[in-house]
Amino acid sequence: MLQDNRGFSLLELLVVCSIVAILAGMAVPKITQVMAGARSARIEADLTTIDAAIVMYQNDMGKAPTSLDDMKAYLNDADKLQPPVGDCMLRDGKVETIAKDTAYTIKSDSASSSTQAATVCRAYCGSHTAGDFGK
Repeated sequence: MLQDNRGFSLLELLVVCSIVAILAGMAVPKITQVMAGARSARIEADLTTIDAAIVMYQNDMGKAPTSLDDMKAYLNDADKLQPPVGDCMLRDGKVETIAKDTAYTIKSDSASSSTQAATVCRAYCGSHTAGDFGK
């Protein structure tokens, strides 16, 4: 008498599960790398935007801003502007972990020239500028 066996054998299920596990093992590192690249791109874009807003502020006010609060008129949602949390990639190949309490800051360096003292302000995420992030 013939039996109609429908379904999969244990061996077939093990082979399929092994293939899925191998594919997942190859995909997970790529996904983490892509996510780190996306975070880096966002931080780089945010810092570039803040740097542009600093230049506009200096042109309008004639002085350097002291914090992001000074530039609310130049940045949309300056109160909510926070870097993404997690790993991001730096141009030198290192991976930087951005903590939840990290915020964008403005730091100024005074450079004296022969005619007048100029204040150069830059936006920072931790200790890095926009040029430090990316590939």
